[in-house]
Amino acid sequence: MVIVDLVALGFAVVMALVGALVGFGRGLKFFTKGIFGFIISIFLCYCFGGIIFQLSFVQDLLAKFASLWADKEGVFYDILNKIHAEVIVYYIVLFAVVQILRIIIVKIVQSIAEAKLLVMRIINKVFGIVLFLGMAVLLWLVAFQIIQWIGGGTAENFAQILDGSLFKLDYVFANNPLEEIINYLKGLADTFAPA
Repeated sequence: MVIVDLVALGFAVVMALVGALVGFGRGLKFFTKGIFGFIISIFLCYCFGGIIFQLSFVQDLLAKFASLWADKEGVFYDILNKIHAEVIVYYIVLFAVVQILRIIIVKIVQSIAEAKLLVMRIINKVFGIVLFLGMAVLLWLVAFQIIQWIGGGTAENFAQILDGSLFKLDYVFANNPLEEIINYLKGLADTFAPA
């Protein structure tokens, strides 16, 4: 067992204990508020914004909105046309809607998860452990991905540290599933990106 396995195991145990103490409801609220919530909303807008943009009623609304300044003369109206202000407004509105929906969904889930029933308390603790272990894995994958992006000697040295890992961290580093997800989402976003 290499030292990085011990670090990973220790980190997982700490995250599982924190998950059991905090529970799913409060953990979900923590991971979806503030900067985390902002990042989640941007991510969702990036993933689904292009798909929603292609819907015919959205296109009709944006065309009507753009027609407010399309035929007008002046530098200000030219700028609005060139920057496609209707698309900017669309993404601002989409972001606001995603933020509101995120807050509502988290409040509903949190109130269910933190019910006073004994069964719900146990489920809350178990799901809290799962949530925090999932976040631990995600943090490891993000760290691995950042090191891969840095590349060069840093990535080579890190790969040597991971070599022979009992938990196959060397394999995960070389074949990070996060990179595949990022590439898939990029392709999806490019497919449905507004023209």
